[in-house]
Amino acid sequence: MADTTDRWQPSPRLRALLYTDFDGNPADPDDVIADALDGDGYLERAPGLTEILQDEDADPAGRLLACCALTSWADPLGYDTVIRAAADPDDVVWRGQSADRFFSQDDTFGLLADAVGSSSDMVEERDTADRRIEAARALISLADRFQFDRHISSLLTRELVEACHDEIRTVVDRGITHLASGEHIPFDLGLQLALLTITMKKFDEARANDSMLQLAAARPGERALRELADATGSSLWLM
Repeated sequence: MADTTDRWQPSPRLRALLYTDFDGNPADPDDVIADALDGDGYLERAPGLTEILQDEDADPAGRLLACCALTSWADPLGYDTVIRAAADPDDVVWRGQSADRFFSQDDTFGLLADAVGSSSDMVEERDTADRRIEAARALISLADRFQFDRHISSLLTRELVEACHDEIRTVVDRGITHLASGEHIPFDLGLQLALLTITMKKFDEARANDSMLQLAAARPGERALRELADATGSSLWLM
């Protein structure tokens, strides 16, 4: 969820929806979102979160949290909002509302990836499996330009990989080109590409092997090389 520092506090209505459990006690949003799936709790909280997400005057961090919650519950509005955000990533209202601790870079797309990934158990009940796939495709297509870090793995489950293999191939090719150009990249693109390239072995082993070699030649960083070494069982990547 969003990084809520001392400088930010949820609004009263967001606090009631995501910072209060179903017994009325203070709680962490992640716990509330998970608990809402035990029974019909998500149906109780979804209307209020929908109002926050659609309120253009609402706090951007609150809208991000509302989107993550609704998406985790396989809500069609959540998926559609993720798709729209990915279509115009530089102007999303909540960009910068959450930052990772490793690079201090915006990680809002990583949070959305986690939400899309975690929604798998609800898509059949809510008849939104196709929208989930479209949301995953949209996010994967950003992985050469925006930080996801290890959150990208949330989108690399078997069913999503089967549906998104074209996007994975394309983003790996573009990302390797970015790395090889020597341009400054403020996040660990190499790690993201390593995770995506390893996943490619599931559907295109020959191309994956070639992409691994290209990635290693582009100096992707130690984290990426360790992923390649672990995936292949060879320490030669680290030499």
